[in-house]
Amino acid sequence: MPEPTEFDPDIDGIPEIRLIEARRMLGHLVHSVDVDPEIHELGDVELFWNGERLAQSGTFPAEYQPAAERNGLVAGVYVSRTNGDLRNRKKLIVSVLRFPTQAASRQAALDFDAVTGAEPNRHPVIVADFPEARTSSADDLTAISYLAHDVYLVVVNAGVPQPNPEALAEVTGKTLELQIPALDEHVPIPLDDLLDIPADPDGIMRRALPAAAGDPFYSDSDFGALTPDAQLHFERNPAEVARTMRDSGVDLVGRRGGVVYRTEDLPAAFRLQTTLSQSDRGDEELPSPPGLNDVRCLKLAETDPVRNFNAQCVIVYGRYVAVVFGLIPSTARIDPLLYERAAAQYAILAESE
Repeated sequence: MPEPTEFDPDIDGIPEIRLIEARRMLGHLVHSVDVDPEIHELGDVELFWNGERLAQSGTFPAEYQPAAERNGLVAGVYVSRTNGDLRNRKKLIVSVLRFPTQAASRQAALDFDAVTGAEPNRHPVIVADFPEARTSSADDLTAISYLAHDVYLVVVNAGVPQPNPEALAEVTGKTLELQIPALDEHVPIPLDDLLDIPADPDGIMRRALPAAAGDPFYSDSDFGALTPDAQLHFERNPAEVARTMRDSGVDLVGRRGGVVYRTEDLPAAFRLQTTLSQSDRGDEELPSPPGLNDVRCLKLAETDPVRNFNAQCVIVYGRYVAVVFGLIPSTARIDPLLYERAAAQYAILAESE
């Protein structure tokens, strides 16, 4: 029978240490649905530990790598979402990059803006409440803004359905209005002290299914204990999940091969399970695994862009809710590995008590 296993983050060098800080920063990144509820469809979630990774991630073009390296990028986070409407597209990308000093973040704002400004036809976009933000557009459909704040560089990339500089300024301004106070709540920790942060607070990570051969994930950079606000960046329906997590008293999440949420009690766990297993258009409900009638499974219409899965099972045990994942080929309906993971995750939760 599968049993809980200790979580070893396998820290081999500077990148893994800086990822600890990036995951902390993710909990202080503004959510697009708080800016515009229509911008909810997940695109990318990326964590950075240096300029090379920033460019290799496919999020920032390679032209920005020298500016990040020159100013000593320490860690960063990036989340993109759209409204899912190709004819009337809205998008919002929010990124926060940490630099070693305030002077470095201010210089990074100048250097990043210089790279953006080299594009043809760019012109300023005035964001009334943030005149110090370097905001510009080439077509009035999208705008990019850079604002240095303490040791951070805030990057906002907004898009609206029709050319409208006022609408771009409004979205950018509201994003910055929410992001700055959120950053003020984040206390940057010196790199030498990051290893002192518990890797498995309250045993949440040992309750999660470990990664294994056959997992569809692109990487394990998102593995770790997260706050609910950080976890929301990975959710398909962030507004609904945020409400349920708040009402269910979720206070800690562990991301590993499976994702485990700690709620306040069993009824709260079932409420969260209902939300996490809610189907969207085109999704298909799957039968529960044999012997686990309370487990709810879905085959998703769209593959998750972060973890590369298109099927999931949501498990409840006590106050804990867990989600496991699979990748079902288009020619198949069931993934036996998905059911094996669900059974293993249930057993791990049972043995954790």
